[in-house]
Amino acid sequence: MKHAETAVIRHSRGLHARVAALVVQKATELARLYGAELELKAADGRQVPATSMLAVLGLDLRQGARLSVLARGPGAEAATAELARFLERDFSSDAQGPLSQVDDLLDETTLTAGQIFTSMAAGLVVTDAKDRVVVFNPAAERLFRLPAPAALGRPIGEFWPEAAAASVRTNREPATRRQALPGGAVIATCTPILLEGETRGTVTLLEDISHVEELAGELRAVKELKERLQLVLDTVHDGISVVDKEGTITYVNPAYEEIAGRRRAELIGKSVFALSPQGVRARVLRSGEKVLGALTRKANGRTLVANVSPIYVEGEICGAVSVVKDVSEVERLAEHLHKVLARAEYLEQELTRTQELPAAFAGIIGRSGALREALAVAQKAAASTSTVLIRGESGTGKELVARALHAASPRSGRPFVRVNCAAIPAPLLESELFGHEKGAFTGAWQRRHGRFELADGGSIFLDEIGDMEPAMQAKLLRVLQEREFERVGGETTIRVDVRIIAATNRNLEEMVRTGRFREDLYWRLNVIPIFLPPLRERREDIPRLAEYFLAKLAGRLGKKVQGITAQALACLEQYAWPGNVRELENVIERAVNLAEGATVTAADLPAYVREGGAPGVFAAAAQEAPLLPFAAYEKAILARALAECGSFRAAARALGLDHKTVAARARKYRLTEQKLPASG
Repeated sequence: MKHAETAVIRHSRGLHARVAALVVQKATELARLYGAELELKAADGRQVPATSMLAVLGLDLRQGARLSVLARGPGAEAATAELARFLERDFSSDAQGPLSQVDDLLDETTLTAGQIFTSMAAGLVVTDAKDRVVVFNPAAERLFRLPAPAALGRPIGEFWPEAAAASVRTNREPATRRQALPGGAVIATCTPILLEGETRGTVTLLEDISHVEELAGELRAVKELKERLQLVLDTVHDGISVVDKEGTITYVNPAYEEIAGRRRAELIGKSVFALSPQGVRARVLRSGEKVLGALTRKANGRTLVANVSPIYVEGEICGAVSVVKDVSEVERLAEHLHKVLARAEYLEQELTRTQELPAAFAGIIGRSGALREALAVAQKAAASTSTVLIRGESGTGKELVARALHAASPRSGRPFVRVNCAAIPAPLLESELFGHEKGAFTGAWQRRHGRFELADGGSIFLDEIGDMEPAMQAKLLRVLQEREFERVGGETTIRVDVRIIAATNRNLEEMVRTGRFREDLYWRLNVIPIFLPPLRERREDIPRLAEYFLAKLAGRLGKKVQGITAQALACLEQYAWPGNVRELENVIERAVNLAEGATVTAADLPAYVREGGAPGVFAAAAQEAPLLPFAAYEKAILARALAECGSFRAAARALGLDHKTVAARARKYRLTEQKLPASG
């Protein structure tokens, strides 16, 4: 049977030492009288035997504190009621005169003992005659990782089965052993509490030895490391030597013996100042600074590289360590490897140049190494779905390569959609790329699909990507990352499967540096870069291109021109071609129109091509040429800008003018009626 009563401490000093002794005495009497086990439970949950002086005193209950009196046994109800009444007594009337002084002394002693228990670095666990815990200090809490309220009043074996308290109490002999607790390893020393020949409990001290064991483990690790280091030093192929601060050699490894050509016994104890006073080790000991990569050529033809570092202990030099490597064989192998790599690179380039390209690339004229290398990259890129960025000057054939790349890819049966980002005004480019909903803006009379939707399943070619405005760059970045977008004025997200091929003649790296092109977009586009060489770097292709354009244009124009003279061909080969292949096609078209016979001659070529310089209108600005009207220069500049840039907007950017001015002046010179070549 179990019963509980509540009591309030009335005594002004609380349950101090004398009162605690009276309570314990009373509880002992009641336990015998009623056959009950009495316990006290504080408000914070600590529960201790009412018959244990240390345990009751450890509750440290003050005046006004509430506690529960618990009892088990036949007379539990009577025992709890009587002890609760006893606890609520005011014991002040008993403490008059000398007894009050005794109370003061007991309080001081109790306080001192409590502070000692609390501040002890060692864990302290005290048990009573029934092995119940009556003292459990903070260090014990840390070691057991158990709060005191959870330990007090419990048999110690419940949470510490390995405890020696029971055996020590029985045998009355101290016991010391190593124990592994949750908080670390300890040395547990358990001593019996003997009073009048009887064992009243035990005191266990727990000395934390975790740090000591860690140090022991570290010492073992250091010894193992030393053995391993010694093994490494003895087996490495680098020569290693150690000298003390006096320059005396204290260690050399076998490799050093082999490199030096002397046995260890001949070297240990010798001074480097005597062996090589101007050597690297002597220099390091004098200066206290390391020397790396010191090169020495021995009389036997060996080449040695030495790294020597000073050894400092507490800021003072106490020696040096030298690592010497024989690089003679390395030098020989490096030279041989360099030759092999050079030959392999040459053979790889030749293989790339001679390898037949797929039929999709047949329309690209040229056999030069630079072009074949670019097309080889394009051929490999065709099998992938990754983004391609085609780089090259205006007129080098970027669009032609983009179309060939698409035709050689698994998407060849799907759409190829081209967008000239420079030719479309910035306000309209978003609608052009992503489409718009009906009523999205003035003039949007019906829904329109954008170029990305039209290219779904195929490829989209974003020409002149470097001319795109920053705001559109951010929107394009999302499509590259997520493959989704919304139409202008729409809310529905559209997902597309599109292979993106971009092209530009701009220096994107410089634009990124100056903030005109987004760096994140640059890296999204520049997955597979293809660099197309300018025509001036592939002059061997000019005859083949000239013949191709001659046959093509003669047929289109209905001319019976069938060849080109060697002199005319020589003029074409020595010209710089700032407009690249597009300019070459333009010159051949002019020559076909002007040719009087079946062959194009040098006379049919523009004077600036024959002379190998700039077009004649620009040469007229030189001092030796007669001046022309300003309009002639303006027309020539506009014509060249349009030929190279391919659109009014791009030409305006190149010339530093606005779009309207370039368009108006082009119409003035009837340039708008000319068919502008598509940029590639």
